[in-house]
Amino acid sequence: MATAKEDKDDVDMVYTKELRAATKDVHKLSDVLVNAKFAFALSDDTVWADGLLSFYEIYKFLENNLTEELLPKELHRVKEFEKDFDYFLGENWRDTYEIRPAVKKYLEHLHEVNKKSKILLFAYAYQMYMALMSGGQLLQKKRMMARKLWPDKQENIQEQIDSEKPSNPDDLTTRPMPLQVPICPDGCAATYFPEKISDLKAKLRTILNKHYGNFDEETKADFIEESRNVFIYNSDVVRSVKGVNRANIRKLAIVVLFFVSIYFAIKLARH
Repeated sequence: MATAKEDKDDVDMVYTKELRAATKDVHKLSDVLVNAKFAFALSDDTVWADGLLSFYEIYKFLENNLTEELLPKELHRVKEFEKDFDYFLGENWRDTYEIRPAVKKYLEHLHEVNKKSKILLFAYAYQMYMALMSGGQLLQKKRMMARKLWPDKQENIQEQIDSEKPSNPDDLTTRPMPLQVPICPDGCAATYFPEKISDLKAKLRTILNKHYGNFDEETKADFIEESRNVFIYNSDVVRSVKGVNRANIRKLAIVVLFFVSIYFAIKLARH
């Protein structure tokens, strides 16, 4: 016989899976865009900093407009983003900072959602902070490995990366938990959480399920629509990140040069 706790966990997973299933297609398209756009560029500090900067206003809006009941303080990231900007861009980065058009469009929509319903605004917070604690951890881990800052031994890198791949790439619900960023060197503040990420995710899921289970059909439809809009607006913002093509071309040129060098070395060795 199931315990009360098991029953609660089952209900939570039903709601979580329902929302994941409803956003699966746009989520997958967003992932494809990120993977294609940042194929070689993520280890470039300029690209990483501009990527953080492009989403800075979104996190700031959510933290300024949602109460702690919907967005716990321990999840807040704005100060950490700003700490990274100070490191990457210099302490005077605000002097030349301008909100880009894709972000302005996103903010206009968030203002409208906020006027309509705080719980619909939470749809954005849920996806954005879950992303930071999932994909954000994996991307930062790869950056730290490239900079030789990750504390694990290099021979374990591929094994760890393989273990983080979903058992079924087409099913987002099979995604395992990425390893949590364990240290906070300079430039890693935005993705570093002192608390266990599994606990923080559980808090967000609890908030989601507390409300989602009580939605009428109209509210549920609106919540799902806004949850899908998160990925649509995010994709527009990702396209605005600067320096990606330059970094990708440079990294690709290095790879090509490496293989060309090997080719000629082998050819010379045969003569």
